[in-house]
Amino acid sequence: MILRKEHALALERLLRDQEARKPFTEITEDDLKVYTELERANLVRQHTLYRWTPTYLGVGVAQILRDLYQHGPRAYAEEDVEVGGDLVIREAYGLARPDEWPDDWRWVGSEIIAMLDAARRADRVGPLAVKPLMERGFAARVWDREAKRERIVLTEYGQRLLEIYEAATPRLVLDDHLAEFIRKAPVGPAEARHLPTGSHEEHLLEAMRLIAYSVPNSDIYTFTALGQALKQTLTLGCFVTGTVLSEEILWSLARYADGEDIPQSALAALQARALVGSDGELLPAGEWALEVFRLWWDGPRAEVWSFAIEAEEAEVLKTIQALWDRYHATGNEDEVPTFKRLRREMIDRKVKEYKALLERYGRRIQEMPRKFQEIARQFQEAKDLARWYDDNFMLREALYSLESFQLIRTEVDEKGRDIFTLTDYGRWVLEDQARDERDISSTAVKAITMTRKTFSAPNLEWWQEAKEAGLVGTAEPTKAGYMYAHLAEGIRRLPHLTKFELEVFHVLPAQGMTVDEVYERLSHYDRDKVRWALEKLEARHFIDILPDGNIVETEAGRKLDEALAGVPKGFGNPVNPLIVRVLQALREAGTLFVKEQKVRILPRNIEKALKASGLSKEEFDNALEAARVAGFVGRANLNKSALALLEVAERMNPQPGEILHGYRVVYEHQEA
Repeated sequence: MILRKEHALALERLLRDQEARKPFTEITEDDLKVYTELERANLVRQHTLYRWTPTYLGVGVAQILRDLYQHGPRAYAEEDVEVGGDLVIREAYGLARPDEWPDDWRWVGSEIIAMLDAARRADRVGPLAVKPLMERGFAARVWDREAKRERIVLTEYGQRLLEIYEAATPRLVLDDHLAEFIRKAPVGPAEARHLPTGSHEEHLLEAMRLIAYSVPNSDIYTFTALGQALKQTLTLGCFVTGTVLSEEILWSLARYADGEDIPQSALAALQARALVGSDGELLPAGEWALEVFRLWWDGPRAEVWSFAIEAEEAEVLKTIQALWDRYHATGNEDEVPTFKRLRREMIDRKVKEYKALLERYGRRIQEMPRKFQEIARQFQEAKDLARWYDDNFMLREALYSLESFQLIRTEVDEKGRDIFTLTDYGRWVLEDQARDERDISSTAVKAITMTRKTFSAPNLEWWQEAKEAGLVGTAEPTKAGYMYAHLAEGIRRLPHLTKFELEVFHVLPAQGMTVDEVYERLSHYDRDKVRWALEKLEARHFIDILPDGNIVETEAGRKLDEALAGVPKGFGNPVNPLIVRVLQALREAGTLFVKEQKVRILPRNIEKALKASGLSKEEFDNALEAARVAGFVGRANLNKSALALLEVAERMNPQPGEILHGYRVVYEHQEA
């Protein structure tokens, strides 16, 4: 949806004509582009080339516009005005008349929709959205009498506009000129200068929800999930003149793919566009076109999935593989990566690393990168290097984190030892990190995956972080970017929280806190340490850091609150993948008592659970004991908290219907 001065004037004219009971509004050829852009957004309806009427949704937008400009560009609440419940308006604004707007001012665009959506989710307007939403009449400063504090919330106009946006299904019609425009446009995320902003073609793309702009200033644009699928379709097929793709063509394709009979003329149209082959088979362009149809009809996903790994964790991953390579080369059983062997190898590697650092910098430790300085000082003074390593590098936590993102798996070998093996995803990450070992933040990955929504583009800072991490190039994701985006959507996460992450998580309410407020609340900790805790919480899909600066808990996060209710304060690694695997195995071996919300396990079935867990007896017993201390397991049962934690494990991953066609296909194509 894109509404600038010319669109607002057109909607106002349509509303006036409807109120005058005119059957339609007659326009000139000069107006045709503006009305076509509104038609693609499902706000107006075309009867003949120059005769138009507003849709029900278009009337709603026009009425919002009229209500706002009749208030005028001033504070309309000079005295406290109640807006419901315990909220009292302190400051709110209307609009100037549309004919007084600057020609290029965007009253509504994808960036405004993103801000409205974020404010509704957080029940408050985030810091980046305050000015844009208030000056458009979509937000107001209120006094919350119950909480005894001021906050900024959506006005009824902002809420109504968002509801209209969600109710509207955009029209999808492309001619050969627009199709060629899409083929040539970079997929993004990229700086907005890469698109001819303000052009008719750009307005059509935004009206059809094929592109989106970043909060708050539209610095970055990207093709949305629908736009990405359409761009792939047009890259592989649809090289015809006239109407290239339309809703009717997509419906014909969907019916054909379902095995229904369609008219010969419709089949010929599909074949002419290389969507269906001469023998009736579905071609690659047709597969993507079906994804276009699904996203257009069902709508894109609501959730954003991400991924994160720190360079230290990548080093552990690399060391596990190095030990396996050594074992395969020598056949020496002592090289198999058990925890004991891996720890010894990591100690040796870290000792060499810090010896080299001190040889390079000498006494100029203050010139080292900040994260190395304190550890280097301790290294100089250390008498027990194993203890120095354990004090500064949390190997067990790194292993939990790697397993929580399905990069490694703890297994038991023929000798009954717990060993660590890399998954296919782990090997993909290892290959990338071998080229450039670095931190990959949730923010950098999210800069790509958030484009799967219908109105989301990363803000400038997030895009720059993705670019610095090598995930985004000048105008689209890199090979590494596509790979990490696929991981974000393809891995099966398992719950994990370090002791510090738990502390940060407990600070967060379900909604109503900003990132800056978190830093302020935890100002006694290093800011970078807090930032990485937030990155990991988001990558595990417990929280969502919104583009306007707000933080909200996801469904998985709210369920995690319930699961953690009985965990003793200060418990280290209160939730980790091995505990979850044991709980899953016990649930499989036990019997659910629905009314009591418990799973009871007979003693004779513990052996069955041990086998199902895939762990050694020692590791199984350790994880079971930790689960008991954390309050998930009783004498012979899983309690309500344990069942909540197992539900968290499901909700922190995409459901089958939420898997979108794309990143793996693009990544594997680049590999080939």
